[in-house]
Amino acid sequence: MLLVFFCAILATAIYLCVHVAASPRLPWPAKAALCLLILAASQMHAIQRGLFGSLSGPDMPAWLLKMQAALFCALILLGLMTLAWDAVRLVRWLARRGLSPSKAMHGGPASPGRRRFLQGSAASAAFWTGAPAASLALGASGTISGTAQPRVRETLLAVPGLDPALEGLCIVHLADLHIGPLTSKAWVRQICRDASACRPDLVCITGDLSDGACSFQAAGGGTRREAALELAALQARLGVFACTGNHEYYSGYADWMAVYREAGIRLLHGEAMALDAGRAPLVLAGLDDPAAARILAIPPKPLAEVLAKTPDLPKQAFAVVMDHRPGRAFDNAMAGASLQLSGHTHGGQCLGMARIVARANRGLVAGWYRAQGMPLYVTAGAGLWPGFPVRLGVPAEIAVIRLARAAGGALEADGKAL
Repeated sequence: MLLVFFCAILATAIYLCVHVAASPRLPWPAKAALCLLILAASQMHAIQRGLFGSLSGPDMPAWLLKMQAALFCALILLGLMTLAWDAVRLVRWLARRGLSPSKAMHGGPASPGRRRFLQGSAASAAFWTGAPAASLALGASGTISGTAQPRVRETLLAVPGLDPALEGLCIVHLADLHIGPLTSKAWVRQICRDASACRPDLVCITGDLSDGACSFQAAGGGTRREAALELAALQARLGVFACTGNHEYYSGYADWMAVYREAGIRLLHGEAMALDAGRAPLVLAGLDDPAAARILAIPPKPLAEVLAKTPDLPKQAFAVVMDHRPGRAFDNAMAGASLQLSGHTHGGQCLGMARIVARANRGLVAGWYRAQGMPLYVTAGAGLWPGFPVRLGVPAEIAVIRLARAAGGALEADGKAL
């Protein structure tokens, strides 16, 4: 999948360079400079890996990475705009060509053709002025939005037959923090303040907590280890728990696990446990990401095995499952999960990308779903991978889920039946 993405970006850069080279308005030095800029923007990830030590979380200044990201996004947008522009021009050319024989028979004057040429030249000039400017503006805006502080999004889940003792249970769901070159200690600290202000009973972090090595720099000074330790400020009555995401395995796995323990976060590695929620039974499980098998040769345990091999779990308990990727929701529901919390998709990140993201995640991108009768919440995430830290129309979030008893016996979320 990544190989296809990188090839598509390189093809887009070459396509734009061909347009630049064919432009009659630019001198050759300007053409060469623009082509070099386009190719450099397209090789953002190769530069990060080759010069700054990591693809998942390079050790580089935040300002430089933001500039890279804005140019990379602008490149993609300009490529799409140019493709659409060329398609329109092709359709118009074919239409004119189809009408030309009849016009030739009537021997019409040459002036309409001249007018079309002048109009086409003006439209072309307007496009090649406006499209790059719009692409750069959207790239910069998307990068600013992609690195902004996440908002709190509260949602109510009404569950048929919910134990009355669990009525009002508050779960703060965080995912995809991606603590790295674009996040600062202050950014993490504010997330903890906003989350704790909701007075959660339980905090669940569903993977991709950080990127790069612990010793790499964070935004605003200090190391990523220091930024991650700010998570110690998270407070919840039943505790703060997490499962691994795919990015946990890309760099410094053992070091990061030690950092999370130091911050007071309990990682559940294919584990389940009973929580003391008062008079009502509550089970929490965490599943490791499948990347563990590929990178560390640790095969992830399915939920059915986890529950079967965990002694003394209360029967008929409400079971919350943390699983970074949403795609296993149907299997987890069959295994007895009552609610699944997932991330990984970043909500699609940009308007129009949801369909692409859905293809890789069994149609599950953002918000509430129902899998085999089980409610599933896929959060848009609090942060983003530094390799594409752009959001357009899909803001970051701290998801706050409150449980309620469904009066009508139907599973509902935010007043809508699931």
